Amino acid sequence: MSENEDSEKIELARYHSEIVDDLRHLLNKYVRIMEWDVPDVDDEKKARNLVVQALKSGLADVEAQP
Repeated sequence: MSENEDSEKIELARYHSEIVDDLRHLLNKYVRIMEWDVPDVDDEKKARNLVVQALKSGLADVEAQP
């Protein structure tokens, strides 16, 4: 492993907990929105699963962009 790769891993590790916190914030934000906007989604676990799938799909779209 090169020195550059080591530096990149160290830098990413430094921000890992912030990234996880941001993702939790997004998850909670959209779960709340779904609870308000979609009355049929009254089960928080179901809402969380739907939002996680949407986040994964959105991340795949971002990843696919050049």
